[in-house]
Amino acid sequence: MAFEPVFFALGLGTAAGLAFLSRRKIAGESSSSLRGLALAADSVSAPFLLGIAGAVFTWGYDGLAFVLGLGGGYLLLQLLVAPLLPLARAGSVPDYFGKRYGRTPRMLACLAVVLSMAALLVAQLMAAGLVAARLLEVNHGIGVAIAAVALLACFALRSRGSTIWASGILFLVMFVAFLPPLVQVSTAKYGVPVPQLAYSNTVWQIQSLEETLLEQDLADPAVLKPLMRPFLSLSLLNFLGLVLGLALGMASLPNLLSRHFMAPTVRDARWSAVFALLFATLLITAAPALAAYVKLALLTLIGDRVALADLPAWMFTYGNLGFVEICGQAATDAAAVTKACAELPDATTVLRLQDLALDPDMITLAASEITGLGETWFGVLAAAALGAALVTADGPLSAILDALEGGCDALGGSRWEHLAMAAAAVAVAAVAAVARPADMLTMATWALTLAAAGLFPALIAGLWWRRANAAGASAAILAALPVTLIYIVATRFFAVGFFDAFSSLSSAGPMASETFGDLKQAWTVAAAGPAKDAAWLALDAHAQSIANLWGIKNLAAVVLALPVGLVTLVLVSLLTARREPA
Repeated sequence: MAFEPVFFALGLGTAAGLAFLSRRKIAGESSSSLRGLALAADSVSAPFLLGIAGAVFTWGYDGLAFVLGLGGGYLLLQLLVAPLLPLARAGSVPDYFGKRYGRTPRMLACLAVVLSMAALLVAQLMAAGLVAARLLEVNHGIGVAIAAVALLACFALRSRGSTIWASGILFLVMFVAFLPPLVQVSTAKYGVPVPQLAYSNTVWQIQSLEETLLEQDLADPAVLKPLMRPFLSLSLLNFLGLVLGLALGMASLPNLLSRHFMAPTVRDARWSAVFALLFATLLITAAPALAAYVKLALLTLIGDRVALADLPAWMFTYGNLGFVEICGQAATDAAAVTKACAELPDATTVLRLQDLALDPDMITLAASEITGLGETWFGVLAAAALGAALVTADGPLSAILDALEGGCDALGGSRWEHLAMAAAAVAVAAVAAVARPADMLTMATWALTLAAAGLFPALIAGLWWRRANAAGASAAILAALPVTLIYIVATRFFAVGFFDAFSSLSSAGPMASETFGDLKQAWTVAAAGPAKDAAWLALDAHAQSIANLWGIKNLAAVVLALPVGLVTLVLVSLLTARREPA
């Protein structure tokens, strides 16, 4: 449509304008409320803005772990971390580690910062690439490339140590783009202008529709996950582990802590965290309502027994981007969908729930098209999401460069060297974003998990326990960070080998283990070529579902890493010479 490039230009212009204007200082920009707005914008960045509703849509009740985790992170910031940071007189997380512990912990903190912020930068580029691809009607790889160039342009416009009011304005833009349409729908449907309350009515309608679809054979009981039944996608342990990882990661996220380091007083730091909690809660608690409205619209469409030849246009729009599959094939057009469904053992001519696979990344962006809210809201939300992705991506990118420059002494101080290193970091992140190693919310969660494992034990001990020393901090990072990184990489990218090595510690039952053996045998005997590739994909997909230790998913890797880090820090600090902190 002709209007879509206009909204792309609007989003790009918003990001560029805020980047340029952030050079200016204004009166009152050190106020706690403005700092809280900036913190909320930095934390509820594009991957979370676009991804939380998709998680609730896909996982139902279990997706609420993301909301609880982010909210818990703000509480930890406000209660345990933020009040003491201004006293450190540091400018960044590595700088704090250097002043509190010494050179070696500072170097290790740099490594944790680079790894966690690199994952977050990849998630930001995935979000920006998705929006760019949708608005410009190009494939996802080209969208990521365009987003990477735009990010570098915005980064070049910003000044080092830029002011906070631009991020505060960005949060207001996100708020206006996301909430008012939901308020309108909630008021029109249920007479309640608060979507966080009104959507409970939608939940009851969804439950009724789910039962109807099962009765009409339009949904498979093995595929249908009731929206409000807990622990279907995540066990209780993984649910709590995900909440804990997000909370601890948020409380130790380098780009957020840098805001608190610059707070003029302890009181300002504490109240900034309070305002950030209030502002961000208003936004993230609306995501479940959006997910419920999308779920209701989709189940209603399926319940109407829509023919495959009459599917709505949005399915093919996102199918061509690789985000919608029907009957196991990309939904590129009606003919391809009809052919794919006709080849199934239980061929069908109408859309069924088990035949439809929506990528969770697209749910928020496509919400207006799915629910019929109109093109205007789609365009405004897309422009705001693009602007948010480009502006807030400056946080992880700056944290990476600060770690390399100020923390690790690996980068010179000239502007051209700074821009060259920024271009290299963005290029690497863009390559990873094009490969899409996971959905953008998972990437962002991994980033917070790495920050929680690598930074939180030494950070919190340094603030509250005078006995913590350099040896203990170094040992904690060296113990917890590799555990988290290896567990994430091994269970996601080397799942087959991981399960082979640790099958006795996996939660996989006898049937799942037998299926793994059958799939591995099929892959072994398959002839080279497409058949062997298809066999490997099936084997790897199954292995990822069972490659774990004691049932712990990689999203909850902090359950393994945090005890290791804390115990190591305490024991080593007690067994080595005490060093009084500065």
